[in-house]
Amino acid sequence: MKLSLKTKTVLLLIAIMVVLSGTTILVGSRRIGSILETHYSADAKELAYTVSKSLDVDKATELSNAVLEIYNSAEKKVTSDEWGSREFYQYVGLYTDIKELDCYKELYEQVRAIQDVNDVDCVYVYTVIHDERVGVYMLDADPEEPCPIGCIDTIVDNNDAIFDDPAAECDPYVTNTESYGWLVSCMAPVIDKDGNVPCYIGVDISMDEVRGSQIRYVAALVILLVSISLILCAISILLVNRTIVKPINILSEAAVKYCKGEKTGARLGFAAIDIHTGDEIEALSESMKQMERDINDNIANLLEASKELTDTKERAQRMNELAYKDALTGVRNKTSYDIEIMRLKNELADGHTKFGIVMIDLNYLKRINDSYGHENGNIAIIKLCNIICAIFQHSPVFRVGGDEFVVILKNTDYDKVRSLVTTFNTTIDEVSMDMSINPWERVSAAIGYAIYDVNHDLNVEDVFKRADKAMYARKKEMKSIRV
Repeated sequence: MKLSLKTKTVLLLIAIMVVLSGTTILVGSRRIGSILETHYSADAKELAYTVSKSLDVDKATELSNAVLEIYNSAEKKVTSDEWGSREFYQYVGLYTDIKELDCYKELYEQVRAIQDVNDVDCVYVYTVIHDERVGVYMLDADPEEPCPIGCIDTIVDNNDAIFDDPAAECDPYVTNTESYGWLVSCMAPVIDKDGNVPCYIGVDISMDEVRGSQIRYVAALVILLVSISLILCAISILLVNRTIVKPINILSEAAVKYCKGEKTGARLGFAAIDIHTGDEIEALSESMKQMERDINDNIANLLEASKELTDTKERAQRMNELAYKDALTGVRNKTSYDIEIMRLKNELADGHTKFGIVMIDLNYLKRINDSYGHENGNIAIIKLCNIICAIFQHSPVFRVGGDEFVVILKNTDYDKVRSLVTTFNTTIDEVSMDMSINPWERVSAAIGYAIYDVNHDLNVEDVFKRADKAMYARKKEMKSIRV
């Protein structure tokens, strides 16, 4: 069947517009959706793990034990699948007194404050019955429709790893249900000092609003592209002479390059075209440029939502830093030290034995506090911390107690530990005898260290005990000299 040039022109232009519009909508929508899910998932995971580190573990353990005691004694357990039934409310009614416990009230206030600050859908705490592969809610900070205490839910497949290792890292997952809409969720274990996991923190972040914006922008984009396509098709009917072929080929090539360009951000595939035919072809070229500008404007609006997610991530990172930093000295705190010890244990199990521990204890802190006040006592602690950091420059320093510091020997500090300890003792002697500074700044401290010895040490704790023993021996020696 023979077709006129006019018909061929119209069909060609329709084909180009369909491919361009469909590809633009498909690529833009999928890419933006992927960006949003990635950012929301990262935020949910960071917030869940940040909250798990900052939660009061002792209170969480106490609350978990109270909930499990009721759970284990319940004659009939009713899951959330029967929510709204008489049996369900009779079952969760067993946990009514839990809300009167101090540990519940304190944890609720803490979790609720975290939820309000981070503007998430809900933050909740639950314990896991590993044999039954279910989670039992202990606390839900959702102010509108919280899950009742004792509510039972099955653990989703994404978190199966916790049944082999309760402290295993959990990945976030996205759900879309009629009841809750679009949610990105993540759970994180709450780990006590003995490595046990009394409960888990769960975080849900709603994506309904941003998903709604995405749909509206895509709908506007579809209408815009359809409108432009209709205009171009009307114009193309008038293009019947030979001068139309070359400009259309130029536009077609630009469309192909456009689809192969960057998947996000502004595109300038049509902006570089320079057609001056003085007729409908030039109008077509300008329409394509306007379409590109409108598309870029819509994509920019969608990416603005992505920027808000980045801001949330930065806030979560700042919270994470506070969870691992000692407020007085600025060095790492006890929580960070516990994590480092776990890492050392794992490295030791893998055969990495090159490490040592240095113990440092400030002398006469109580005397300084009693004589000059706790504020000057803090100055003494900071003074000692600065000395430690100046000498052990290549190793992490931890404040593990009021006047106790630990250094995990690394890098050149490990090889030069003896000379560094000598330097430390010399520096302490000079500072303690310096009459030009305030009395509370004349700090005195005992130091002891131990290097891992495969013939004597079975684990990291053995190295710690030897370092602690050496430190106390030094403290005793210093006291005898002072006397």
